Amino acid sequence: MVKTQGPNEYDRLDEMIQRLCGEHGLRLEVSGWTRKTYDVLVEGGSRTPRSELVARIESFATTSGEVRVFDDRGAAFATDVGAALESDFGVAEAIVLRVPRPE
Repeated sequence: MVKTQGPNEYDRLDEMIQRLCGEHGLRLEVSGWTRKTYDVLVEGGSRTPRSELVARIESFATTSGEVRVFDDRGAAFATDVGAALESDFGVAEAIVLRVPRPE
């Protein structure tokens, strides 16, 4: 029997976060190589021209289930990420943490 390699969990995490950002109309910035940080931003508008950080996910979320939210505009996205971590990655219970925005 021939086995073919499918996407690893980090590729699946990348795809899941990108898909959910698109569904929620958010912009994604990814930094890091082996330990990635996914910064989720709301695009600036006419009143606020710069983008604002609303949520952050670290690659270890596939085991910890932790999603940090800095602004209520990222709450629905964070809830969807938590649900996907539970269903797609076997996380027993995802947790959405409301924390102050980093400086």
